[in-house]
Formats: sequence, structure tokens, C-alpha cells
Amino acid sequence: MYLVKAGNNSSQGKRRLTWYLAMEEYVASHIMELVPSSSEGVREAFFTWQAPPAVIFGRNQVMEAEVNIGFCRDKGIDIVRRKSGGGCVYSDMGNIMMSYICDQSGVEAVFNRYLERIVSVLRSLGINAISSGRNDIMVDGRKISGNAFEILPHSSIVHGTLLFDVDMDSLESAITPSAAKISSKGVSSVRQHIANLSEFIKGVDASYIRTALENAMCQSSVNLEEGALKEIEKIEKSYLDEDFIKGKKHLYSEEKHFIIKGIGEFQINIEKDGNAIRSFCLMGDYFSTSDPQDEIEKRLKGVQDEKDSVRESLNGFDLGDYIPGLSTETFINELYDF
Repeated sequence: MYLVKAGNNSSQGKRRLTWYLAMEEYVASHIMELVPSSSEGVREAFFTWQAPPAVIFGRNQVMEAEVNIGFCRDKGIDIVRRKSGGGCVYSDMGNIMMSYICDQSGVEAVFNRYLERIVSVLRSLGINAISSGRNDIMVDGRKISGNAFEILPHSSIVHGTLLFDVDMDSLESAITPSAAKISSKGVSSVRQHIANLSEFIKGVDASYIRTALENAMCQSSVNLEEGALKEIEKIEKSYLDEDFIKGKKHLYSEEKHFIIKGIGEFQINIEKDGNAIRSFCLMGDYFSTSDPQDEIEKRLKGVQDEKDSVRESLNGFDLGDYIPGLSTETFINELYDF
């Protein structure tokens, strides 16, 4: 197997996560010319990397059902859709990303070969790792690695996480949509109990683990030249395209529940197409002089489900005329800030 290098280690942590996804694509598309065939007739490449904080979700997932978009924007966390399937993950500089590319396309065979090698390296370091299910690596019943698969015309990409010292508070906040309950017709994640590898191996840092993986997995290396780096930058643009990030529109519903002191309990059900409101149902145990439902829904139909857009659409509408003591601004704040 060949270790792929692109520049020196000083680039780690400076390039966005999308750059490395583009690098995987480049290597996969050029594997025949970049990597010699092994004695078994297989071309294999591998590299590890670290990047600034990002949430990465799968090709078939609904962004709004997986990502706490407001939290990520407030904290400067990138929101990235990848071209492979699988679930939603959070990554920061405490996470080691692993990329394996080969010129074969059998999902089960490629996955098994790759996972067995990663598990073998971890066990050689004294870590009681095992592969679990289709694409996970566990230690003592807790998930430390999840992996996803992408098939290209003449090659395959397996990429995954290896949690070493990830900020668990940010992880929990970034990949939880909110306190709202979301029911989606797209693909949603099933999240497992996770752990950092640093809990199971002491006295080493992430660079030690990366070096151990690269040395054990690879017998030689290949360096990407300047022309290749420019091609990678072009590929990266496809990951930064807003339409790609948002993905195809999915119909889904979102429930929000909150209590406004002195007014009552509110339950909101919003049906959406992508991020556009299709219907807005207001229920609760509040007292009202008349029902605001029809007027609210008329104003919000087709509006983006974002605080500023909703505020603009409800401009001039006084909820207090329907629900005594409740201002429209208070309602909007509770709807989006809980």
C-alpha cells in the first residue's frame, strides 16, 4: 500500500475538510497512474489527516434533520455534505480522519480488508479494538470509529473517523438538530455511545497514532505534485457549492415544544420541503380570543424556516390580538432560541 502525501505536515489543520475529500477523489480517479500494482494485483493508497471543526453528513441525508445549523454557524463550524453514504459525524483537530483508496469495487471485501487492517494496528498498540457491524470499530463496547464507502467507476474510497481527543460537548451540540423532534422521509442517523481513543491509551498524542497507522499500513509513498494540488482545488469547489450542500429537497416535519411563562404551553408542527415551510400548525393550552392559525400559516407558507425570514414575514402581525399578553417577537424568540 502507498502513503499519499500532499505538501508537508504544516498544512494539517489549515486546509478545510472539503480539500481532503477532494484529494480522495483525485487519488481515486488517478490511482492507475499514481500507485503501482501490488504482488496481489491490487492498487491501494492511504493517508490520514486532521482539519478544523466540521460536521459531515452523508449524500442521502437531510441536512436539517442531522445538523444543528444555528450552533454550527455561531461557532464557525463548517457544514459539509460528502458524496458517500452513511451517517452524520462531527470532526475537529482531535479527530484523525483516514482515507483508503483502492482499484476494486466490492463493498464487502474492500470494507472488511480495510477494517481488519485498522483494527490490527490498534490492537498492536494495546487497544482492545474490534470491528462491529458493517462499518464501525469499537473498544469495550463504545464506538471510536465510523466509516463510509463511495464507489467510483474504476475505484473505491473508504473514509472514516478515529476519535482521539474530540470535543464531546461540541460533538453533541453540533449533530443534534435542536430540542425539536424531527420526522424525516430522508435518511436519519442512529447514534451510538462513542468514546475518545485517548481514554484507552495514555501518554501519546494524535500524531503518534497517525504515524503508527501510516507506518503499519504503507510500505512506500507517493507525492502529489503542484499540478495535482491545483486539480484538487478544482474538485473541492463541488463540495462548496450551496446546492450540493443543501441536497435534493426532502419532505419532513419538525415538532417544537416550549412554555411561555404566564401565557401557556405551545406545540408547533412545521412541515417543510427542504427548508421552506409548507404548513405551520400551532397548538397548546394557551387562552386565545380568536384562532391565529390561518393568518400565521398564510404568512409563513413558502418562507424559509429561519428566524430572520419568519420575523420579516410576520412583520405587522400582532399575536397579542389573538393570544392576550403574547407579543409576536416573544413567540419568534421562543420558536428559534429554545
